[in-house]
Amino acid sequence: MLRTAIITLLSFVTLTAVAIDINTAPIDSFISHIERNNQGIGTVMIAHKDTIIYNRDFGKQAVAPDNGNYRIGSITKLFTATIIHNLCSENKLSLNTTLHNFFPQIPASDLITIQQLLSHTSGLADYTIKQDTLPLWLTTPATQQEIMNEIVRQDTIFTPGTALRYSNTAYYLLGSIIEQIYHKTYSEVVDSLIIKPLHLNNTQSGIADPSAAATPYKLNTANRWQAVEDFYFPNVTAVGDIISSPTDLITFIQALFNGNLVDNNTLQLMIPQDDQPFGCGMMIMPFYEHTFYGHAGDTYGTNTAIMYNQQDSITIAICINGCSTSRNDLLIGICSAIYDSYYEFPDFSDLQQYTAPVDELKQYAGIFTSDIINLPMHIEFDPSDNNLSLRLQGQPAIWLQAKAPGIFVNTMTGVGIAFKDKDHLTFRQFQALIRLTRQQ
Repeated sequence: MLRTAIITLLSFVTLTAVAIDINTAPIDSFISHIERNNQGIGTVMIAHKDTIIYNRDFGKQAVAPDNGNYRIGSITKLFTATIIHNLCSENKLSLNTTLHNFFPQIPASDLITIQQLLSHTSGLADYTIKQDTLPLWLTTPATQQEIMNEIVRQDTIFTPGTALRYSNTAYYLLGSIIEQIYHKTYSEVVDSLIIKPLHLNNTQSGIADPSAAATPYKLNTANRWQAVEDFYFPNVTAVGDIISSPTDLITFIQALFNGNLVDNNTLQLMIPQDDQPFGCGMMIMPFYEHTFYGHAGDTYGTNTAIMYNQQDSITIAICINGCSTSRNDLLIGICSAIYDSYYEFPDFSDLQQYTAPVDELKQYAGIFTSDIINLPMHIEFDPSDNNLSLRLQGQPAIWLQAKAPGIFVNTMTGVGIAFKDKDHLTFRQFQALIRLTRQQ
């Protein structure tokens, strides 16, 4: 299985090519198992050296047709890191340049370097979660000033350079630095430096139109795929806004490792070193002794990954716009098939989502309040699709997946609800636990 232990590829190690014969039949059998059990929607593509050896859509028959392109989430950060390294190679920037040169208003900006921003060691947190509790605030347009205000409010969570925490904020600021230096939009820079030179015909940045990529889905209360409200993507420029295809992602990461975008010294900086999970742009993605490098990406509705194994010349791209089984579990099955490792297909018979009876759902509809906080919770039932949703004041409604009688979750927001009876519920989000009583 995919390990949490890190297998570090040191820069002075000489790689020896190993002949590998990949049988795609076990891969196909595994993906068919996922599809039969309604566990996901998306595309898997695998290349060996320069040849695509496997390419399959799965689960698509359950939803409307799409154009084959996906929101790739934080794989965008790999594009951003590539451009930052290009600025360094042109001596327009250095890894030791401090954030103070661009954003002096940010706390500790005189201590935060470009290298720390790239490697998630800056101490900056995550502006996409406003006031630490509102993960959906960027589903509608936000001004740059509003975003900067939130970044400043969050402050740093540790002294720069002393720890590691994944930071969307760091890459948002890197994108803004790119725009300041080039005097162009991030989208224009990506287009001129990466998309056009590599002929990535299905890749684009800065597109707000939700129809430009595959619609994201999650299973709803009735155990059916329902479209998800995703980011307003200009809010996450340079962080997670890029649209691409599995083919383009494979072309992009192979270009990185083949020296077509950065030189070898820069590549070694991008790759994680010394048992770290992140380098200055890439993350390690190991499968037993087989080491892949690349990046994963998540939006509110899509889960993606692009990963490259230098020793075996294997590239895996997976783009999921409907996810019940996790991306990590899918990659375990795929890698097991590639490397002919012993693997038992997951038994989904005990994991199938509970489908709540309509009468059970109807009884939960109402307004619930608590003496602890003045924040009424509206539980709403939609008879058109037997869907139960939760709406808080000032936030969009979120639908609830049924897990057991009276138990509902929304994985995007970390919300869990347990009804003691139709008039009493316990609400959980992150570390908060609140008990509420029906008012209406």
